[in-house]
Amino acid sequence: MLNEGLSLDQAPPISVPFRFFLTAPIFAIIIGALILTNDATLILNRYSDISIAIVHLFTLGILSMIIVGAMQQMMPVLAGAVIKRPILFANVVHTTLTTGTILFALYFILHLKILLMIATALLAISFITFFVVAIKLLYKVKFLNSTVITMRIFVVVGLITILLGLYLSGSHISDNIGASHYSFVSIHVLFGMFGFASLIIMGVAFQVIPMFYVAKSFPKFIENRVPFIIIFLLLAYVIFEFASFDLMIVKTLFVLVIAAFGYFGIHSLNNRRRPIFDVTLLYWKSSLYMLIAALLIWLFAKSDVSYLLSILFGLGFLYSLLQGMIYKIIPFLCWFHLTSKGYFTVPTMRELIIEDMIRIQFYMYISSLLFFILAFFLSVIFLYIGAILFIFSNLFFLLNLILAIKKYSKIAKTDPMDMSSFQMPS
Repeated sequence: MLNEGLSLDQAPPISVPFRFFLTAPIFAIIIGALILTNDATLILNRYSDISIAIVHLFTLGILSMIIVGAMQQMMPVLAGAVIKRPILFANVVHTTLTTGTILFALYFILHLKILLMIATALLAISFITFFVVAIKLLYKVKFLNSTVITMRIFVVVGLITILLGLYLSGSHISDNIGASHYSFVSIHVLFGMFGFASLIIMGVAFQVIPMFYVAKSFPKFIENRVPFIIIFLLLAYVIFEFASFDLMIVKTLFVLVIAAFGYFGIHSLNNRRRPIFDVTLLYWKSSLYMLIAALLIWLFAKSDVSYLLSILFGLGFLYSLLQGMIYKIIPFLCWFHLTSKGYFTVPTMRELIIEDMIRIQFYMYISSLLFFILAFFLSVIFLYIGAILFIFSNLFFLLNLILAIKKYSKIAKTDPMDMSSFQMPS
Protein backbone atom coordinates (compact mmCIF):
# COMPACT_ATOMS: atom_id res chain seq x y z
CA MET A 1 0.00 0.00 0.00
CA LEU A 2 1.56 3.29 -1.09
CA ASN A 3 0.24 6.41 0.53
CA GLU A 4 -0.58 9.61 -1.26
CA GLY A 5 2.57 11.57 -2.00
CA LEU A 6 4.85 8.53 -2.03
CA SER A 7 7.40 8.81 -4.85
CA LEU A 8 9.78 5.96 -5.65
CA ASP A 9 11.25 6.98 -8.99
CA GLN A 10 14.07 9.19 -7.67
CA ALA A 11 15.27 7.21 -4.64
CA PRO A 12 19.05 7.06 -4.04
CA PRO A 13 21.11 3.87 -4.61
CA ILE A 14 20.44 1.25 -1.99
CA SER A 15 24.02 1.55 -0.70
CA VAL A 16 23.26 5.07 0.62
CA PRO A 17 20.98 4.17 3.56
CA PHE A 18 22.54 0.73 4.07
CA ARG A 19 25.96 2.09 5.08
CA PHE A 20 24.38 4.16 7.86
CA PHE A 21 22.18 1.29 9.08
CA LEU A 22 25.12 -1.12 9.24
CA THR A 23 27.29 1.35 11.17
CA ALA A 24 24.82 1.96 14.01
CA PRO A 25 24.95 -1.51 15.65
CA ILE A 26 28.76 -1.38 15.52
CA PHE A 27 28.68 1.73 17.70
CA ALA A 28 26.18 -0.05 19.97
CA ILE A 29 28.66 -2.91 20.40
CA ILE A 30 31.35 -0.38 21.30
CA ILE A 31 29.03 1.10 23.94
CA GLY A 32 28.49 -2.34 25.44
CA ALA A 33 32.24 -2.95 25.52
CA LEU A 34 32.84 0.37 27.30
CA ILE A 35 30.25 -0.47 29.95
CA LEU A 36 31.89 -3.85 30.52
CA THR A 37 35.37 -2.39 30.93
CA ASN A 38 34.60 0.56 33.21
CA ASP A 39 33.62 1.04 36.82
CA ALA A 40 29.86 0.87 37.30
CA THR A 41 29.76 3.97 39.49
CA LEU A 42 31.19 5.98 36.60
CA ILE A 43 28.62 4.59 34.18
CA LEU A 44 25.78 5.51 36.55
CA ASN A 45 27.16 9.04 37.04
CA ARG A 46 25.85 11.35 34.28
CA TYR A 47 28.76 13.77 34.78
CA SER A 48 31.62 11.27 34.44
CA ASP A 49 33.73 11.43 31.30
CA ILE A 50 32.97 7.84 30.33
CA SER A 51 29.22 8.47 30.66
CA ILE A 52 29.49 11.53 28.43
CA ALA A 53 31.44 9.47 25.89
CA ILE A 54 28.80 6.71 25.93
CA VAL A 55 25.92 9.18 25.62
CA HIS A 56 27.49 10.74 22.52
CA LEU A 57 28.36 7.37 21.02
CA PHE A 58 24.61 6.71 21.26
CA THR A 59 23.32 10.10 20.09
CA LEU A 60 25.86 10.47 17.28
CA GLY A 61 26.86 6.92 16.41
CA ILE A 62 23.47 5.24 16.69
CA LEU A 63 20.65 7.77 16.78
CA SER A 64 22.00 10.32 14.31
CA MET A 65 23.50 7.60 12.12
CA ILE A 66 20.16 5.88 11.59
CA ILE A 67 18.14 9.09 11.27
CA VAL A 68 20.53 10.73 8.80
CA GLY A 69 20.70 7.53 6.75
CA ALA A 70 16.94 7.08 6.73
CA MET A 71 16.33 10.73 5.84
CA GLN A 72 18.40 10.37 2.66
CA GLN A 73 15.93 7.68 1.61
CA MET A 74 12.79 9.34 2.99
CA MET A 75 13.30 12.81 1.53
CA PRO A 76 13.05 11.69 -2.11
CA VAL A 77 10.51 8.90 -1.44
CA LEU A 78 8.11 10.61 0.99
CA ALA A 79 8.67 14.25 0.04
CA GLY A 80 10.03 14.19 -3.52
CA ALA A 81 13.10 16.12 -2.29
CA VAL A 82 15.89 14.62 -4.38
CA ILE A 83 19.53 14.92 -3.31
CA LYS A 84 21.81 15.51 -6.29
CA ARG A 85 24.86 13.22 -6.39
CA PRO A 86 23.53 11.09 -3.50
CA ILE A 87 26.58 8.80 -3.29
CA LEU A 88 29.02 11.70 -2.91
CA PHE A 89 26.69 13.31 -0.37
CA ALA A 90 26.41 10.05 1.61
CA ASN A 91 30.19 9.51 1.49
CA VAL A 92 30.88 12.97 2.94
CA VAL A 93 28.20 12.80 5.64
CA HIS A 94 28.88 9.19 6.67
CA THR A 95 32.68 9.45 6.75
CA THR A 96 32.77 12.67 8.75
CA LEU A 97 30.00 11.53 11.12
CA THR A 98 31.68 8.18 11.80
CA THR A 99 35.18 9.57 12.25
CA GLY A 100 33.98 12.59 14.22
CA THR A 101 31.97 10.40 16.60
CA ILE A 102 34.93 8.11 17.30
CA LEU A 103 37.30 11.01 17.96
CA PHE A 104 34.74 12.83 20.09
CA ALA A 105 34.32 9.80 22.35
CA LEU A 106 38.09 9.25 22.48
CA TYR A 107 38.56 12.80 23.75
CA PHE A 108 36.57 12.01 26.90
CA ILE A 109 38.59 8.81 27.39
CA LEU A 110 42.11 10.04 26.54
CA HIS A 111 41.65 13.78 27.33
CA LEU A 112 43.64 14.95 24.31
CA LYS A 113 42.20 18.29 23.22
CA ILE A 114 43.40 17.83 19.63
CA LEU A 115 40.90 14.96 19.34
CA LEU A 116 38.04 17.24 20.38
CA MET A 117 39.14 19.91 17.90
CA ILE A 118 39.27 17.48 14.97
CA ALA A 119 36.04 15.79 16.05
CA THR A 120 34.21 19.12 16.28
CA ALA A 121 35.36 20.10 12.80
CA LEU A 122 34.31 16.74 11.30
CA LEU A 123 30.91 16.71 13.01
CA ALA A 124 30.31 20.30 11.91
CA ILE A 125 31.02 19.30 8.29
CA SER A 126 28.74 16.26 8.55
CA PHE A 127 25.72 17.87 10.19
CA ILE A 128 25.85 21.28 8.55
CA THR A 129 26.22 19.63 5.13
CA PHE A 130 23.25 17.40 5.84
CA PHE A 131 20.95 19.98 7.40
CA VAL A 132 21.68 22.82 4.97
CA VAL A 133 20.97 20.56 1.98
CA ALA A 134 17.89 19.07 3.67
CA ILE A 135 16.47 22.49 4.53
CA LYS A 136 17.06 23.73 1.00
CA LEU A 137 15.31 20.72 -0.55
CA LEU A 138 12.42 20.27 1.87
CA TYR A 139 11.36 23.91 1.78
CA LYS A 140 11.00 23.67 -1.99
CA VAL A 141 8.54 20.77 -1.77
CA LYS A 142 5.09 21.75 -3.03
CA PHE A 143 3.11 18.66 -2.00
CA LEU A 144 2.73 18.99 1.77
CA ASN A 145 1.39 16.39 4.18
CA SER A 146 1.92 15.84 7.90
CA THR A 147 5.13 13.86 7.33
CA VAL A 148 6.71 16.48 5.06
CA ILE A 149 5.74 19.31 7.42
CA THR A 150 7.23 17.40 10.37
CA MET A 151 10.40 16.76 8.37
CA ARG A 152 10.65 20.49 7.66
CA ILE A 153 10.41 21.28 11.36
CA PHE A 154 12.86 18.48 12.18
CA VAL A 155 15.65 19.80 9.95
CA VAL A 156 15.43 23.29 11.45
CA VAL A 157 15.38 21.97 15.02
CA GLY A 158 18.18 19.56 14.12
CA LEU A 159 20.34 22.42 12.86
CA ILE A 160 19.71 24.35 16.09
CA THR A 161 20.63 21.24 18.10
CA ILE A 162 23.96 20.79 16.31
CA LEU A 163 24.78 24.51 16.60
CA LEU A 164 24.20 24.27 20.35
CA GLY A 165 26.44 21.21 20.42
CA LEU A 166 29.17 23.03 18.51
CA TYR A 167 28.92 25.96 20.93
CA LEU A 168 29.34 23.63 23.92
CA SER A 169 32.23 21.83 22.24
CA GLY A 170 33.88 25.19 21.52
CA SER A 171 33.54 26.09 25.20
CA HIS A 172 35.49 22.97 26.13
CA ILE A 173 38.14 23.64 23.49
CA SER A 174 38.67 27.23 24.72
CA ASP A 175 38.25 26.30 28.41
CA ASN A 176 35.59 28.99 28.60
CA ILE A 177 32.87 27.37 30.70
CA GLY A 178 30.56 30.23 31.66
CA ALA A 179 27.84 30.46 34.28
CA SER A 180 25.16 29.59 31.72
CA HIS A 181 27.01 26.53 30.41
CA TYR A 182 24.75 23.96 32.06
CA SER A 183 21.64 25.83 30.93
CA PHE A 184 22.89 25.41 27.36
CA VAL A 185 23.59 21.74 28.10
CA SER A 186 19.98 21.24 29.27
CA ILE A 187 18.61 23.03 26.20
CA HIS A 188 20.90 21.02 23.90
CA VAL A 189 19.69 17.76 25.46
CA LEU A 190 16.02 18.75 25.24
CA PHE A 191 16.30 19.90 21.62
CA GLY A 192 18.11 16.67 20.79
CA MET A 193 15.66 14.30 22.44
CA PHE A 194 12.30 16.03 21.94
CA GLY A 195 13.18 17.97 18.80
CA PHE A 196 15.77 16.15 16.70
CA ALA A 197 14.86 12.57 17.63
CA SER A 198 11.19 12.62 18.58
CA LEU A 199 10.02 14.86 15.75
CA ILE A 200 11.43 12.72 12.97
CA ILE A 201 10.11 9.55 14.61
CA MET A 202 6.67 11.14 14.73
CA GLY A 203 6.89 12.14 11.09
CA VAL A 204 7.92 8.62 10.09
CA ALA A 205 5.24 7.02 12.27
CA PHE A 206 2.50 9.13 10.65
CA GLN A 207 3.40 7.50 7.31
CA VAL A 208 4.86 4.11 8.23
CA ILE A 209 2.24 2.81 10.69
CA PRO A 210 -0.70 3.14 8.26
CA MET A 211 1.42 2.02 5.27
CA PHE A 212 3.35 -0.98 6.62
CA TYR A 213 0.89 -2.22 9.24
CA VAL A 214 -2.41 -1.42 7.47
CA ALA A 215 -3.43 0.48 10.59
CA LYS A 216 -5.54 3.52 11.30
CA SER A 217 -3.98 6.91 10.74
CA PHE A 218 -3.23 9.14 13.71
CA PRO A 219 -5.89 11.74 14.58
CA LYS A 220 -5.47 14.86 12.48
CA PHE A 221 -4.79 16.96 15.57
CA ILE A 222 -1.79 14.77 16.43
CA GLU A 223 -0.44 14.81 12.87
CA ASN A 224 -1.03 18.50 12.13
CA ARG A 225 -0.64 20.24 15.49
CA VAL A 226 1.69 18.27 17.77
CA PRO A 227 4.92 19.05 15.84
CA PHE A 228 4.17 22.78 16.08
CA ILE A 229 3.27 22.48 19.76
CA ILE A 230 6.63 20.81 20.41
CA ILE A 231 8.42 23.73 18.72
CA PHE A 232 6.49 26.17 20.90
CA LEU A 233 7.34 24.20 24.04
CA LEU A 234 11.03 24.04 23.11
CA LEU A 235 11.12 27.81 22.77
CA ALA A 236 9.17 28.19 26.03
CA TYR A 237 11.70 25.94 27.77
CA VAL A 238 14.55 28.19 26.62
CA ILE A 239 12.79 31.26 28.03
CA PHE A 240 11.93 29.52 31.31
CA GLU A 241 15.48 28.19 31.69
CA PHE A 242 17.21 31.55 31.33
CA ALA A 243 14.51 33.43 33.26
CA SER A 244 14.77 30.90 36.11
CA PHE A 245 11.04 30.23 36.00
CA ASP A 246 9.53 27.00 37.33
CA LEU A 247 9.92 24.44 34.52
CA MET A 248 7.16 22.17 35.83
CA ILE A 249 4.52 23.77 33.59
CA VAL A 250 6.56 23.24 30.43
CA LYS A 251 7.55 19.71 31.46
CA THR A 252 3.91 18.81 32.10
CA LEU A 253 2.86 20.06 28.67
CA PHE A 254 5.73 18.15 27.03
CA VAL A 255 4.58 14.96 28.75
CA LEU A 256 0.93 15.44 27.77
CA VAL A 257 1.72 16.15 24.12
CA ILE A 258 4.33 13.45 23.51
CA ALA A 259 2.46 10.86 25.60
CA ALA A 260 -0.59 11.55 23.41
CA PHE A 261 1.50 10.57 20.37
CA GLY A 262 2.55 7.39 22.18
CA TYR A 263 -1.02 6.55 23.18
CA PHE A 264 -2.46 6.98 19.69
CA GLY A 265 0.46 5.07 18.20
CA ILE A 266 -0.31 2.11 20.47
CA HIS A 267 -4.04 2.47 19.76
CA SER A 268 -3.41 2.43 16.00
CA LEU A 269 -1.20 -0.66 16.19
CA ASN A 270 -3.69 -2.48 18.42
CA ASN A 271 -6.55 -1.78 16.01
CA ARG A 272 -4.99 -2.70 12.68
CA ARG A 273 -7.31 -3.30 9.74
CA ARG A 274 -5.38 -6.49 8.95
CA PRO A 275 -4.45 -7.91 12.38
CA ILE A 276 -1.77 -10.33 11.14
CA PHE A 277 1.10 -10.70 13.60
CA ASP A 278 4.30 -9.00 12.50
CA VAL A 279 7.40 -9.53 14.64
CA THR A 280 8.45 -5.90 14.19
CA LEU A 281 5.34 -4.88 16.14
CA LEU A 282 7.22 -6.04 19.23
CA TYR A 283 9.70 -3.20 18.73
CA TRP A 284 7.10 -0.54 17.99
CA LYS A 285 4.76 -1.37 20.87
CA SER A 286 7.47 -1.84 23.49
CA SER A 287 9.13 1.40 22.44
CA LEU A 288 5.91 3.40 22.78
CA TYR A 289 5.17 1.92 26.21
CA MET A 290 8.70 2.80 27.34
CA LEU A 291 8.23 6.32 25.97
CA ILE A 292 5.21 6.86 28.20
CA ALA A 293 7.00 5.36 31.22
CA ALA A 294 10.04 7.59 30.66
CA LEU A 295 7.89 10.71 30.37
CA LEU A 296 6.07 9.99 33.62
CA ILE A 297 9.32 9.33 35.49
CA TRP A 298 10.84 12.53 34.06
CA LEU A 299 7.83 14.50 35.26
CA PHE A 300 7.40 13.10 38.76
CA ALA A 301 10.86 11.92 39.88
CA LYS A 302 12.23 13.93 42.82
CA SER A 303 15.84 12.70 42.55
CA ASP A 304 18.38 12.41 39.74
CA VAL A 305 17.10 9.67 37.41
CA SER A 306 19.21 10.59 34.39
CA TYR A 307 20.59 7.07 34.03
CA LEU A 308 17.13 5.49 34.20
CA LEU A 309 15.75 7.97 31.65
CA SER A 310 18.63 7.30 29.29
CA ILE A 311 17.72 3.60 29.36
CA LEU A 312 13.96 4.03 29.02
CA PHE A 313 13.89 6.96 26.59
CA GLY A 314 17.15 6.47 24.70
CA LEU A 315 17.44 2.71 24.40
CA GLY A 316 13.87 1.72 25.23
CA PHE A 317 11.98 4.21 23.09
CA LEU A 318 14.32 5.58 20.44
CA TYR A 319 16.63 2.67 19.63
CA SER A 320 13.90 0.00 19.95
CA LEU A 321 11.66 1.87 17.52
CA LEU A 322 14.50 2.56 15.09
CA GLN A 323 15.40 -1.13 15.01
CA GLY A 324 11.80 -2.03 14.23
CA MET A 325 11.75 0.65 11.55
CA ILE A 326 14.94 -0.68 9.92
CA TYR A 327 13.54 -4.22 9.86
CA LYS A 328 10.64 -2.87 7.79
CA ILE A 329 12.60 -0.42 5.64
CA ILE A 330 15.29 -2.83 4.43
CA PRO A 331 12.85 -5.38 2.91
CA PHE A 332 10.91 -2.48 1.40
CA LEU A 333 14.07 -1.06 -0.18
CA CYS A 334 15.10 -4.49 -1.47
CA TRP A 335 11.65 -4.93 -3.03
CA PHE A 336 11.75 -1.48 -4.61
CA HIS A 337 15.27 -1.73 -6.05
CA LEU A 338 14.75 -5.26 -7.40
CA THR A 339 11.42 -4.43 -9.06
CA SER A 340 12.91 -1.26 -10.54
CA LYS A 341 15.60 -3.44 -12.15
CA GLY A 342 12.97 -5.63 -13.79
CA TYR A 343 12.60 -8.51 -11.32
CA PHE A 344 9.00 -9.67 -11.31
CA THR A 345 9.25 -11.84 -8.19
CA VAL A 346 11.10 -10.65 -5.13
CA PRO A 347 11.66 -12.24 -1.71
CA THR A 348 9.33 -11.32 1.13
CA MET A 349 10.50 -9.86 4.43
CA ARG A 350 10.40 -13.31 6.02
CA GLU A 351 12.67 -14.60 3.25
CA LEU A 352 15.12 -11.70 3.54
CA ILE A 353 15.33 -11.75 7.34
CA ILE A 354 14.29 -14.92 9.16
CA GLU A 355 11.53 -13.98 11.57
CA ASP A 356 12.88 -16.19 14.34
CA MET A 357 16.21 -14.35 14.13
CA ILE A 358 14.41 -11.03 14.59
CA ARG A 359 12.47 -12.46 17.52
CA ILE A 360 15.65 -13.75 19.19
CA GLN A 361 17.31 -10.38 18.73
CA PHE A 362 14.30 -8.57 20.17
CA TYR A 363 14.10 -10.66 23.34
CA MET A 364 17.84 -10.42 23.84
CA TYR A 365 17.68 -6.64 23.44
CA ILE A 366 14.72 -6.21 25.80
CA SER A 367 16.45 -8.45 28.35
CA SER A 368 19.50 -6.20 28.22
CA LEU A 369 17.31 -3.18 28.99
CA LEU A 370 15.67 -4.97 31.92
CA PHE A 371 19.08 -5.73 33.43
CA PHE A 372 20.17 -2.12 32.88
CA ILE A 373 17.07 -1.00 34.78
CA LEU A 374 17.70 -3.52 37.59
CA ALA A 375 21.21 -2.07 37.95
CA PHE A 376 19.61 1.25 38.91
CA PHE A 377 17.36 -0.25 41.60
CA LEU A 378 19.26 -3.28 42.90
CA SER A 379 22.89 -4.06 42.17
CA VAL A 380 25.53 -2.82 39.73
CA ILE A 381 26.28 -6.43 38.78
CA PHE A 382 23.17 -6.30 36.60
CA LEU A 383 24.81 -3.51 34.59
CA TYR A 384 27.44 -5.92 33.30
CA ILE A 385 24.91 -8.66 32.55
CA GLY A 386 22.91 -6.08 30.61
CA ALA A 387 26.04 -4.98 28.72
CA ILE A 388 26.79 -8.57 27.62
CA LEU A 389 23.23 -9.04 26.38
CA PHE A 390 23.34 -5.62 24.72
CA ILE A 391 26.48 -6.59 22.80
CA PHE A 392 25.03 -9.92 21.66
CA SER A 393 21.69 -8.36 20.68
CA ASN A 394 23.49 -5.86 18.47
CA LEU A 395 25.67 -8.59 16.98
CA PHE A 396 22.41 -10.35 16.05
CA PHE A 397 21.00 -7.10 14.70
CA LEU A 398 24.10 -6.55 12.56
CA LEU A 399 24.03 -10.18 11.39
CA ASN A 400 20.37 -9.93 10.39
CA LEU A 401 21.05 -6.81 8.33
CA ILE A 402 24.11 -8.31 6.66
CA LEU A 403 22.27 -11.51 5.73
CA ALA A 404 19.41 -9.50 4.21
CA ILE A 405 21.81 -7.37 2.20
CA LYS A 406 23.74 -10.45 1.02
CA LYS A 407 20.50 -12.04 -0.22
CA TYR A 408 19.60 -8.85 -2.03
CA SER A 409 23.08 -8.61 -3.60
CA LYS A 410 22.98 -12.25 -4.72
CA ILE A 411 19.69 -11.70 -6.55
CA ALA A 412 20.73 -8.31 -7.95
CA LYS A 413 23.72 -9.94 -9.68
CA THR A 414 21.53 -12.36 -11.62
CA ASP A 415 19.59 -11.92 -14.85
CA PRO A 416 16.11 -10.53 -14.04
CA MET A 417 14.61 -12.95 -16.57
CA ASP A 418 16.21 -15.98 -14.87
CA MET A 419 13.40 -17.06 -12.55
CA SER A 420 15.61 -19.65 -10.84
CA SER A 421 17.29 -16.79 -8.99
CA PHE A 422 14.30 -16.63 -6.68
CA GLN A 423 14.71 -20.05 -5.14
CA MET A 424 15.33 -18.65 -1.69
CA PRO A 425 16.69 -20.97 0.98
CA SER A 426 14.09 -22.11 3.50
